[in-house]
Amino acid sequence: MNLSCRNDPRRDAVRAFQGRVGLDFVEVSADQLTLRVCFLGKLPPELARDGEGLERHLRIEGGARIRDIRILDADPHLSGEPDLDDWLVLRLDRYGDHSRYRLRLLDIAGLDPMYASAEFSFKVGCPSDLDCKQAPACIDAPPPEPPISYLAKDYASFRRLIQDRLALIAPDWPLSHVPDIGVTLTELLAYAGDYLSYFQDAVATEAYLGTARQRISVRRHARLVDYFLHEGCNARAWVAIETDQDVFLPTAAMAFLSGVDPALGLPTVLGPTLLSEHPTLACERFEPILPADCDALAVRVAHNRIAFYDWGREDCCLPRGATHAVLRDAWLDGEGDARALDLHPGDVLLLREVRGARSGLEVDADPARVWPVRLVRVERDEDPLFPVVIGESDEDTTGPARPTPLLRVHWHADDALPFPLCLSALGPAPVCARLRDLSMAFANVVLVDHGRSVGAVDLGRVPQGESEAECRCEHQPGEVQRTPGRFDWRLPDAPLTHAEAAPPPSRAASASLNQDPRAARPALRLDDSAGHAWTAVFDLLASRPDDRHVVAEIDNDGRARLRLGNGELGRRPDPGLEFAARYRIGNGRAGNVGAHSINRIALGDGEWNGLRLSIDNPLAAAGGSEPESLAQARLLAPGAFRSQLLRAITADDYARIAERDARVQRANAELVWTGSWYEADVALDPYGEVPADAALIAQSQAALERVRRMGHDLHVETAIYVALDLALEVCALPGYERGEVEAALLDRFSAGRRRDGAPGYFHPDRLGFGQNLRVSALVAEAMAVAGVECARVTRLQRLFAAPNRELEDGVLRLGAHEIPRLDRDPNYPEHGKLAISVGGGR
Repeated sequence: MNLSCRNDPRRDAVRAFQGRVGLDFVEVSADQLTLRVCFLGKLPPELARDGEGLERHLRIEGGARIRDIRILDADPHLSGEPDLDDWLVLRLDRYGDHSRYRLRLLDIAGLDPMYASAEFSFKVGCPSDLDCKQAPACIDAPPPEPPISYLAKDYASFRRLIQDRLALIAPDWPLSHVPDIGVTLTELLAYAGDYLSYFQDAVATEAYLGTARQRISVRRHARLVDYFLHEGCNARAWVAIETDQDVFLPTAAMAFLSGVDPALGLPTVLGPTLLSEHPTLACERFEPILPADCDALAVRVAHNRIAFYDWGREDCCLPRGATHAVLRDAWLDGEGDARALDLHPGDVLLLREVRGARSGLEVDADPARVWPVRLVRVERDEDPLFPVVIGESDEDTTGPARPTPLLRVHWHADDALPFPLCLSALGPAPVCARLRDLSMAFANVVLVDHGRSVGAVDLGRVPQGESEAECRCEHQPGEVQRTPGRFDWRLPDAPLTHAEAAPPPSRAASASLNQDPRAARPALRLDDSAGHAWTAVFDLLASRPDDRHVVAEIDNDGRARLRLGNGELGRRPDPGLEFAARYRIGNGRAGNVGAHSINRIALGDGEWNGLRLSIDNPLAAAGGSEPESLAQARLLAPGAFRSQLLRAITADDYARIAERDARVQRANAELVWTGSWYEADVALDPYGEVPADAALIAQSQAALERVRRMGHDLHVETAIYVALDLALEVCALPGYERGEVEAALLDRFSAGRRRDGAPGYFHPDRLGFGQNLRVSALVAEAMAVAGVECARVTRLQRLFAAPNRELEDGVLRLGAHEIPRLDRDPNYPEHGKLAISVGGGR
C-alpha cells in the first residue's frame, strides 16, 4: 500500500514487540560501494552471523541502467543496549545509477510487511542546488470552478440570471407573483449581487494610481514609489505680550485667539468664567509652542519694550545685515547688581519700529519694519560716562548715580536684519526735537501655532477576534492566540492638525515660521487602558513589532481614519484594550491670519480679572498650507523617484549630491583617470566663506563616500580661488565729480555687499566655477554706473602671473575648479588687485 503519512506510531510498535523485524532506513557511503542498513530494533537471527545466507535473505532491486547489483559481504553490528537498534554493513560489487533502488528482506521470521523493504539512492550525496526536503504528497485538489456569467453586473441582470436558474431546476414553479416568497428572495439576492458587484468594481478602481478616487488609496499608491502625499500643515506666528505686572501665566489650556467679534466686548484676558459663558466662540485658536516641562510662561514688565542704547550719539540706526545691538538695562531697587532684563541665549526678540522716523508718531511707524531674532550670546556691560540716577521715581534726581547698565545681545547670523532700523532722528519743524526710541525690542515673545486641542475622546474597545490555536500532536493543543477583531475608528472632528516638530532653540527665529508640509505629522496621540501612549507616524513601513505607532489617514471627507500595527509592522493591539484619542483640529490656510489680528488670550486656571495684558502679532501668521490635491499626486508621484539622486555615477552626480549641504552654494566635479582607475575630484564653493574649512570638506567627503560608484576613488577639496589683477580706465560725463564716480565704481566691483544691498560684482556668492571673465562684461558693468561716459579695461590677468593674451582675446579663461577672486583688501593684497583711473568730469 502506498501511503504518505506525517506521523508513524507503527515504528515504535515494531521496536517494542518481541520477535518483530523491520527495516528502518539505508545509508550510502561516500564511495557508493557500502550500505549501512539500520533495523527497527534487533537484527533477525538469520542475519546475525557474518556472511551467511546473503543471497537468500537480502536482495537489491531496481535500477534503470545498472541492475542486478550483488552483495559481496555483510558485517552485522549488534548493540548491547536494549533501547538501541542494530545495523548491518553491506559491501557491494558496484554502485548504481541515478534511479531509485530498493533493499528487500526475504524469508525472515517475524518480518513486518510494512518494513520489509527500504528505498534508497546511490546518488543522495551528489551536490545539488535543490532543497533536500521532500514536497508534501497530500495536496488538496482545487475545487471545480463554478460557471460564472460575467455579463451579469447589475440588479436586473442578476435577477434574470437567478430566474433562469430556477426555471431550469424547478420548471413547475411560477415566478410571476410579486408577493411570493421565492420572488422576494430572488430580488433580495439580486440586490446583494448588485451591491457586491459595485464593491468589486470599486476595489478594482482603487487598485491603480491613475484610476483611484479615494484619497487613502492614492496616498498608499504614492508611498510605494517613495512619494509622500501631504495633508498640508498649520500656520505659526510670533506673539508679543505686554503686561503691567510681572506674572507667571499657566500654560495648561492656554490659547491665543484671533478673529473675536468686537461686538461682544470681551476683554483681552479670557478666564474660565468668560469662556464658559461663550462656549461657541467663533475664532481661530493658536496654542503656544513651549518645552514639555514648561508649566508657566514668565511675562515681565521690563521685557515689554526694551530701548536700544546709542552711547549718547544722534541720528543712529541699525544697518541692514546687523547681527548684534546694545540694549538699555535698569538697576533693580538701586542696590546690588540685580538688573531688570533677564535675557538668555535661545530667547527671541522682536525688533520693531514703533514710531515714524519723520513725525515721531506711532501711526506713522512702518508696519513692515519688524523682524524676529534668536539670541546666541548675551553679555552685560556698563557705560560710566553717562551714569543714571537711582531715585524713588523717574523725577527724583537726588539719588546716587551709577553707570548705565547695558546688555550686549548677538543673534543668529540667519536673522541678520533685512532692512535698516532707525533708532533716533531729528523731528520736524518748528519744534525740531530730537526723536529717540523710534525702534524697540520686544522680549515677551512666544511662538504659537494654529490648532485647538481636543480632550480625551473615547474611541472604544478593541474587539475580540477569532482565537487561533494549532495542535502540537494528538490530544495536545498549542497555546491559544488571541487576535483582535476588525475595527474602524474615525476621529469625530476635522481637520486634524498637521505640523512639523517644534523648532530647536538653535534655529533662526526668522525661519521658525517655515514648515515643510511633507515633513509635517498629525498632532495626535492615543492612550490605551494599560497606560501606554501610541504616537502618530506617516506609515508603518519602518515600525518594529513592538513600536506603538498609529497612522492617521485622511479620507475624502477630511476625516482621519486610524490604523494600528499588525504585529510585524507596528505593535498589534491586544483585544479588550480601550483607547482614547488626544488631538488638535485646525489646519491649512485658515491659520494664515494677518498682522495684529491675534489680540486675546484664554487661560484655563484661575481668575484674571485684574490682569492687564496687551496681545499682538506684529507679523502675519505664515506656513499654513492646504492638503495636496489628488490630481497633483497622480502627476508627480510616478516620476518622484527621479528627483533625488541616490548614487553618484557621473561627475555631475557627485556635484549635485555635494550641493545638498546647506552650506555649499556650488560644487564642481571631474572624473580624472589615474592610470589604473577613475578618481572623482570634487571642489566646494561654500556660502560667504573663502575657502571651505576642513570640517566642511571632511563632512562632504563622508557624505559622498556613501554614494560613490564602486571603482571610483574620491577626493574632496576646496575651490581654487584665482586672484585677479584688473585695471579700468573710465571717462566721466561732464558735471559729475570724478571722486563720486570712482567711489561708485569701487562699490560696484566690490567683493561684499553694495550700498543698495545687492552683491558686488566679485562677491563670493556671485561668481562660480569655471566662469570666464570677459572684457565686454566688465565694461558693461562699469557703464551701468551713473556718470560714466565710457570705460576701457587696460589690464586683466592673473595676479603675480604674466599676461596670456587676455586683452587680445577679450576673455580670461578659468579651469573647471577655479573661481575668480578680487577682494581689493589692502591687508591681503594677494587676494586681488583693482585699479580704477577716472578722467573727465569735474
